[in-house]
Amino acid sequence: MKRIRLALVGDFSKKIPTLRALQEAIDHCRPFLDFMLEAVWTPTAFLDETTFHENKFHGVLIAPGSPYDNDEAVYNTIRWARENDFPLLGFCGGFQYMVIEYARNVLKMETASHEESDPQGKRLVVSKMSCSLKGLTEEVRITDRESWLFKVLHTETLTGHFFCSYGVNPKFQYQINKAPFVFTALSPQGEARAVELKGHRFFNGTLFQPSLDSAPGHPNPLLLDFLWRCR
Repeated sequence: MKRIRLALVGDFSKKIPTLRALQEAIDHCRPFLDFMLEAVWTPTAFLDETTFHENKFHGVLIAPGSPYDNDEAVYNTIRWARENDFPLLGFCGGFQYMVIEYARNVLKMETASHEESDPQGKRLVVSKMSCSLKGLTEEVRITDRESWLFKVLHTETLTGHFFCSYGVNPKFQYQINKAPFVFTALSPQGEARAVELKGHRFFNGTLFQPSLDSAPGHPNPLLLDFLWRCR
């Protein structure tokens, strides 16, 4: 049976409920796969340019839990996956870092930063939301019917499960939201909740965490679809 190796980029701790939930959600998917899945936690402190070549990974998932022990390694991983057409999915902090990486390296917003780790930053592309979504749900509108989200879920709305206080700064959302980097889902107030890089093999991120909406026998369809696409 074919074996697929997935890098879970993040700083795992049993004390962090969202990381435990991600690990459990991946286990929920296993009975629905026709290949062996090896999901390997990859601490950010040990990430470098050799990680993906030496470990022969087939995909990478940027886990929640920002700021990371090594933020720059996470940004570099995202950039490597984007430039090498390598499957990447990001949840919560992963989504936020994907947006910042693209702003810095493609849109040439070199000072793009994250308010959580750089509160005095000149260009806070990711900033503190006016209303925290920690432990809350929100109705999310899928605005792009050609998006991965719509193709998997076949709906224009979903209930997003969140555990965050930071999101894309509305001041920069319009500037960043230009093809091929497209915000594919929004909050009721029009704030970015998901992103997709068009033309890439797989490069998607969500501020909500699909892994928080998964159960034995009923894996989250977005997470399951991503694992299939890593084959």
